[in-house]
Amino acid sequence: MKRYKELVSCGKSISDQNKIDKILRSNNFNWIIDSEIENSIIEIKNDTIIWHDGIFYSGVWKYGIFKSGKFYGIFENGIFENGEFNGKWISGINLLI
Repeated sequence: MKRYKELVSCGKSISDQNKIDKILRSNNFNWIIDSEIENSIIEIKNDTIIWHDGIFYSGVWKYGIFKSGKFYGIFENGIFENGEFNGKWISGINLLI
């Protein structure tokens, strides 16, 4: 199982799993590292996580934009634009409804 397919940060595409963890940690996105995820395509833009695709199995989504993919965790805050939502909703903006 591959956690990350790609991270785009500062205009660069990164696929090395260890480098992605290091970048996420340095940008205080430890909650992504602590979550169970698979095949994620993510981006860091304006200090915000943008999830483009993949599966978010479990964990707490702290803040960001979820654009596509499957979500099974706890959505605490942010914008859910599109995808399959099967998690627990706490707060945020759900554009599916």
